[in-house]
Amino acid sequence: MWLLLPILLYSVLFLAVRHIYSHWRRKGFPSERAGISWSFLHQAYRREFRHVEAICEAYQMGRERLLGIYCFFRPVLIVRNVELAQTILQQSNGHFNDLKWDYVKGYRRFNLLEKLSPIFATKRLSEMFTHVQRVGDHLISYLLDIEQAQGGALELDLQQMLRVYAINVIGNLIYGLDVNNFEQKDHILSSYVSAGHTSLQSFTLSRLPQKSSFTYRLRDLIKQGVEHREEHGLIRKDILQLITRFRNGNDISGDKWQIDIDNEQDKLLSIKRVAKVAEDLLKVSLDSISSNITLTLFEILQEPLIVEKLQTEIKELSNENGSLKFEELDGLKYLDMCLKETVRKYPPLPIIERICRKSYTLPNTKFTIDEGKTLMVPLLAIHRDEKYFSEPMKYKPLRFLHSEKSGDCKSNAFIGFGIGGAQCVGQNFAKMVIKVALIKLLQNFHLELDATLAETIEISHQPAPFIRTKDGLKVRLKRREIKPKFYN
Repeated sequence: MWLLLPILLYSVLFLAVRHIYSHWRRKGFPSERAGISWSFLHQAYRREFRHVEAICEAYQMGRERLLGIYCFFRPVLIVRNVELAQTILQQSNGHFNDLKWDYVKGYRRFNLLEKLSPIFATKRLSEMFTHVQRVGDHLISYLLDIEQAQGGALELDLQQMLRVYAINVIGNLIYGLDVNNFEQKDHILSSYVSAGHTSLQSFTLSRLPQKSSFTYRLRDLIKQGVEHREEHGLIRKDILQLITRFRNGNDISGDKWQIDIDNEQDKLLSIKRVAKVAEDLLKVSLDSISSNITLTLFEILQEPLIVEKLQTEIKELSNENGSLKFEELDGLKYLDMCLKETVRKYPPLPIIERICRKSYTLPNTKFTIDEGKTLMVPLLAIHRDEKYFSEPMKYKPLRFLHSEKSGDCKSNAFIGFGIGGAQCVGQNFAKMVIKVALIKLLQNFHLELDATLAETIEISHQPAPFIRTKDGLKVRLKRREIKPKFYN
């Protein structure tokens, strides 16, 4: 009798798992051979499983536009055709949303990130530019002080330095703090940088709620900042100021920075929700900004001609009294191409992942994806597909100069900043921060990459790309100066 119970439980479990792993076959989708192998379990146990690489491998299986796979016990549909992916994410009428940014007020549901998108308009960013430039100056001052102390060229991990730079920008603009973690080693945000990367990459485990003392400490920072601005009418031109205006029902798309408070009006966002928005922006922007600068340097330092072209372009900047002008950043066309090529080869978000909110018939197909199922667009795999980009593993910024004529890439295949409803609303903010760091470094230093690093480097994703070596991005720096161009 007692022997029947474990047999019964095993049978129920077996049938449940079998039902899950037959989902795509039952729906008629092209699908991979389902199952959990011992090799996979071994990798997961040893914290070696890398889901980004696994999705890229799945992308390369067969030629069908759609492929059903399984992430642990979760059916996932991979879209392997750029045109179909664009159609789905642009014309799905809210069927696929990033649930993290869903917000309900009264009887209305909307995407909070879309409502906050005016924060990243050109006019707003131009007024925040002084904060970013000051953080860039802190980076250069710190490196120059180290060089002077060592009495010559210095060699260090620029990847770590650039993470500190990125967290300083975030601290200044998102948390409203005059913070310099190059000097304030014990600041709360410096502990976020030193936490580093973990090796476990799992779609399932990444969804578990994570509450830590760090989250509550960040919430306290937001609470103090928001209440101080609301009670004392403080104006600081940063992202937190605009989020606070939104919280009080003020328009954030205009020119005003003053917070207008109506005591009779309910706050649109609680302090807890404002803190959650700030922490989400921190997590997204820290990795994407620091990785883009790091990997751009890694690639261009292997090509002296590219560095020379960039330095020639940067030399054209007015650079009055060592200060950059926001309006001149758009004129750096070759730098733009370099950043675009970095995003192509190393997209900050290698996979667009969306949950289907209600059953949806995929356009120009006979297939229907059910509510609750996951749809993925593997950006990394698409950007490294030879049918879209010639010589995809080569770093070729000029592929984006008249790309359609050159045949180096198909213009619609570049989706590094997202598609349709999955567009990155903060891409202009990220570009501004990235450009300032690169300009400052190229103006002030000769940079030389460790020759052995280029041959042995390993790029991992979590999900943003980062250099996984003992010394990070090891670079030798020697002081230089690009003299500004003077006009008669």
